[in-house]
Amino acid sequence: MDKDTPGPWVPHPLPKTVRLAALMPAPFSLSDYEPFAPIGTGTFGFAEVKDVSPLSVTDLAAGFGRAFRAGATVGYSFVPRVKAVFFDMDATVIVEESLVELARVAGKAEEVSKITERAMAGELDFREALKKRVATLKGLPESVFAEVSERLTLNRGIQPFTAFCREIRIPCFMVSGGFVQLAEPIQRKVGFNAIKACTLEVEGGKLTGKVTGEIIDADAKLKFLNETCASLGISPREACAVGDGANDAKMLSAAGVAVGHKAKPILYPHLHALNATGNHGFLGPLLFGRDLTIIRSKVAQ
Repeated sequence: MDKDTPGPWVPHPLPKTVRLAALMPAPFSLSDYEPFAPIGTGTFGFAEVKDVSPLSVTDLAAGFGRAFRAGATVGYSFVPRVKAVFFDMDATVIVEESLVELARVAGKAEEVSKITERAMAGELDFREALKKRVATLKGLPESVFAEVSERLTLNRGIQPFTAFCREIRIPCFMVSGGFVQLAEPIQRKVGFNAIKACTLEVEGGKLTGKVTGEIIDADAKLKFLNETCASLGISPREACAVGDGANDAKMLSAAGVAVGHKAKPILYPHLHALNATGNHGFLGPLLFGRDLTIIRSKVAQ
């Protein structure tokens, strides 16, 4: 990790244990820290280093940073027990960028997709990019929400993971710069405790090409994380945040465990883990030391 870029959050003083997780077989050796002998024989392995005092946290972060740039699904967690999980929606909970799918109906998918890529890479101001993209939707019928909802697909492992969280009473939330009209059906499918998203303005049964109410940008995501944790009586450092683009950076930096889901490189300095596979089952061993691809094999992936 570059010296002039912020690194992921680490606790002070350091805890007694750090948990390491990786797609199996592990893509690189962690022998400089402790022999990486993953527990379990499933899709993902994990191990726990019981005494982190000899570790150089800077070296640990740098090693994982190199793994992220190599595209490895690996991560570490200093948090002994995560008490809440926060997800971005587009390209994180779902495969698609929902705004691009709405624009596809208007014949503007290519134009909107290019703007979206630049915004998520941190090359464009999110608010201005959102307004420009939403303007392409003007005149679409309100029925477009049901049409697009039908073809949005969940990323693998999200339903088994949230089902497991419900069993152990860990609340899960979704906060998105996308739109509540599409986020609510996803909430019902996945079972999020609460969601926060933008609202597309509709008048006379048609989209106006504008957003009404609050725009959920990076600051709004951070605010949702902080306020929700406060309402739960926990610190953001006891939460995990999962996202893919520049709009997630502040939320990820505040959380105790920051996971990039097929993340843009701009996020790498903020991350404790990179999920390059796109399978949310990786969160099981990373956060709880449980390979959900084994214990929940009968749940739809």
